[in-house]
Amino acid sequence: MSTSSPSPEELAAEIDRLRLQNQRLRIELADARAREDVPRRGLVNAATRLPGRALNLARTVRSALTARSAKVRPSSALPPPYRLRQLHPTRPVRPRVLHVIANFHLGGSSRLVVDLIEGLGHAYDQLVVADDLPASPAYEGVALEHHPARTLDAARERFRAHRPDFVHVHYLAHHRDKYGAHAWAWYRPWFEAAEQLGVRVIENINIPTEPYVSDSVACYVHVSDYVRHRFGRQDGRHVTIYPGSDLDLFALPPGVEVADDCLGMVYRLARDKLDERAMEPFIEAIRLRPGTRALIVGGGISLESYRRRVAEAGMEDAFEFTGYVEYEALPALYRRMSVFVAPVHRESFGQVTPFAMGMQLPVVGYDVGAIPEIVGDHTLIAPAGDGVRLGAVAAALLDDRARRIAIGAANRARAEQLFSVRAMVAAYEELYGELTMAHQAAVAEGT
Repeated sequence: MSTSSPSPEELAAEIDRLRLQNQRLRIELADARAREDVPRRGLVNAATRLPGRALNLARTVRSALTARSAKVRPSSALPPPYRLRQLHPTRPVRPRVLHVIANFHLGGSSRLVVDLIEGLGHAYDQLVVADDLPASPAYEGVALEHHPARTLDAARERFRAHRPDFVHVHYLAHHRDKYGAHAWAWYRPWFEAAEQLGVRVIENINIPTEPYVSDSVACYVHVSDYVRHRFGRQDGRHVTIYPGSDLDLFALPPGVEVADDCLGMVYRLARDKLDERAMEPFIEAIRLRPGTRALIVGGGISLESYRRRVAEAGMEDAFEFTGYVEYEALPALYRRMSVFVAPVHRESFGQVTPFAMGMQLPVVGYDVGAIPEIVGDHTLIAPAGDGVRLGAVAAALLDDRARRIAIGAANRARAEQLFSVRAMVAAYEELYGELTMAHQAAVAEGT
């Protein structure tokens, strides 16, 4: 007796079931560990009641650690903060939105929040709560609260204090390392508090990870079709809204021609997207085309290791590492590039890629995550991790200026159609309007 193979729908349903079971088991495990941790928390509470001499010692140690941290990551290495602009006059009555995000450092997820505040701040009163903040602010003009607590009581208290019409969670948690697991533990109480208080949630899945499943979530928003197809569930409402790019800022000025003989990339130089092999495509392209230059824009933990790899290849004179730069300086740096290279090992969207497309640059990258979806041209994609192949693709484009110009023009049109900040804000405005009306209807029924 033969049995038929399960259908794709049946397989997807089974994956959903297993992921939900996995989430429930993680919750049980976290609760069990919390119960075991009660004696240790008691010791911590007792320590806070030590005599003033011990408290002063603790303050001295904390000051020393803070000073050491400042030496390790000097604020001078970071760009000045971006200052938010309100684009429209404020309306007299604005529904309240609470943005919940694990960190508010320089990066794509924080920028998405900033774009929403700028684009919809006139219509919605928006507050941001975050667990991790940089030593030097990345953005100014944001109503921002530092909220490191990871308890249900603390989340409920913030909901009652701010009384949001709905919550917009920007989900950055995973279980691949301790940082992602810490973020998961931080996000969990917000979902549980929303469930208990009847607050509706928009959950943005901003990285390649499964969403946190909660009855409070009215809509799961994925930043690419790749993320939605890979991690979206069959039940619930799942949509794709691409993060928007300011294509007025990221545009080639009239009369300015695309540069020649320069490969570039713009990323935070950290291991979440870039691994130790990120310089290999540049090194290979320059090996094939001596005289080509590489412009590496961004700073981060991997910067020095990338410098060392370039030195090992004997190509220091061909590379320029800018370190961190301010947002407004990016268009001028893109204008120096001929081809944008995306050597990432993991990618949910990557806003720096549409920036390059807006500047009429070809984009080449690995067959990873959303890169093929954004680029839309398989001839510009290399197998994941194959730096030699990606370098050859980039070098071939540098050899063919007419093809580069044609691809760049098509990229600009594609970015305007799919990746503009106006299109993104319009999509969220519609979603925000739906949740606002649902909240108002719930309040009316309650009264």
